[in-house]
Amino acid sequence: MNSESVKNRILEKCLDLERFSKELSQILPKTVEEYQKSDLVIKSTVERRLQLISDTELDILSLLYKELNLKVVGEDLSLLSMFSNILKNNVIEKIKRLRDMRNKLIHEYKSDLFDEEVFKIATENLDENDTISEIKHIVNSKMVD
Repeated sequence: MNSESVKNRILEKCLDLERFSKELSQILPKTVEEYQKSDLVIKSTVERRLQLISDTELDILSLLYKELNLKVVGEDLSLLSMFSNILKNNVIEKIKRLRDMRNKLIHEYKSDLFDEEVFKIATENLDENDTISEIKHIVNSKMVD
């Protein structure tokens, strides 16, 4: 895949991030109490959007990793660590928190405070503009045509 194709793919995935966060904002109740009382359809939809946002962020970072020829292999956190000098710290931390929640959702690690955790992470991810802005900055400044 050439550099221009990778850029286009990353920008398409940024549009997916915008769409998923917009869908999340449309379905997420206004308060944690309302979320706790929500039916299975609402909770499942919120959880699925969080998974999609997290997976899309990691897909983008994987594409950037390959394109920028960064030197690390391994798991998600290794990939994120390679971007610690490229992405703003608040964006990295947000991605890490969401990735942690995604793993809890996938593996069904649920605690007594699970709904509160999901609601908090969902609220943090209603707006992906900071992440998208950082990604577009990398695409425009670090990727060679």
